[in-house]
Amino acid sequence: MATVALSIGNLDAGTPDLPSLHLGLIHHLSTGNLDAGAPDLMSPEMVLLYEPWPFRPLIGASDTLETLSEVMPSYTKEQRLGLRKAPRQNPRYTSKLDPAEFSQARDFARRRAGTQVCVPIWWEGTRLAGNVSAADTEISIDTTAGDWREGGRLIVWQSADNYALALITAVEVDSVTLLAPIGADFTTPTVVPVRVARTVEGFSISRGKLVIEVTARFQVEDNVKLEGDAGYPQYQSIDVLTEPTARVSDISENIIQAGEYQDNGFGLVMLERQREYVDYGQSIAFLELGAAAVWRRRVWVHARNGKQKPFWLPTFNSDMKLMAPIGAADTVVTIKRAALPAGYLGRHVMIELKNGTRYFRQIVDAARVGDTDQVTLNTSLGAAVSASQILWFSYLSKVRLDVDAVTFNFPASGRGPLVATLSVPVMEVPA
Repeated sequence: MATVALSIGNLDAGTPDLPSLHLGLIHHLSTGNLDAGAPDLMSPEMVLLYEPWPFRPLIGASDTLETLSEVMPSYTKEQRLGLRKAPRQNPRYTSKLDPAEFSQARDFARRRAGTQVCVPIWWEGTRLAGNVSAADTEISIDTTAGDWREGGRLIVWQSADNYALALITAVEVDSVTLLAPIGADFTTPTVVPVRVARTVEGFSISRGKLVIEVTARFQVEDNVKLEGDAGYPQYQSIDVLTEPTARVSDISENIIQAGEYQDNGFGLVMLERQREYVDYGQSIAFLELGAAAVWRRRVWVHARNGKQKPFWLPTFNSDMKLMAPIGAADTVVTIKRAALPAGYLGRHVMIELKNGTRYFRQIVDAARVGDTDQVTLNTSLGAAVSASQILWFSYLSKVRLDVDAVTFNFPASGRGPLVATLSVPVMEVPA
């Protein structure tokens, strides 16, 4: 079967007739493997190259991943369902434009508002150290920190009025192969993967005395669920988050007993508990530096599938203070008194050493001995540990995201190293 690529052609003729799109055929036809015979041109596999939004958001951008999940709580536990195959990607760009660029952007908005367009995902792109020639059908680029797809699209971008779109036919870790020659020469351009999207909220324009800002949110249509391993250690086959929350925003916690309060107005207010456990919510935040770190966090967020998939979250607090060394075969650990004995039972803990070694265990028994507490772990550590070696001796909570939408904020997506921040609420679930 042949592959036919379509491009926008020349749109100077005016507003396109959307029922019959004004699209021109690229001259190149790829027939694939001709050993199977001549291509069937009556039913080609067509891929559209829509007009791109070419203005790079140098002053910042954001990207919201929207999943759809449902939580069904009971008195003792909860069941969680993921209802969407892949998160919906929603990049939001604000671009500062000069008068000439604004005229170009306004023309684009009038023609393309609500229609399908190509949107570069700028934080997954790379600026090349070398040049791209018109005859090139392969571009050397690191594809390990971006969503580069076989059968997808890319843009080779030098400026808002000097760029080229292309179809990708093969992806390797260090290169992409194009369907046809790129068709133009570029000097140290930026190569960026492209998604197909619509501007569901249109374009917002702010005209100042010196600069003009145009903002648009694009709802991506060719969404896929990212696969991969974020590299976290596992405890009971669940990821353990190993970075303390970044102080990019205020950190809040909330503990409440879910219940129905009954007040007849005359006597005591009665509480009918809806769950046997308390709702413990908190917020966590991340500060990611560099494309690889941002990509790792995106893969991890995709794996959470909204509220569905749990993970272990340490308190990153010295919840327990070791009062005596732990032997390699010991299961009883002596700590400074920190809670009632019943408060330890069933809790999960992380012992992290200063050399990076981590132990994850569960407390199965506790007793008060003098002015100390002795907690019994489910298994020994297998190595001797002293108090001076310990960085954290903290509780572990099994939590899930408490929202379906997670937003990555890019404060300066066009200058310097890539930086992303995100803050998200989480809720503890029965372990």
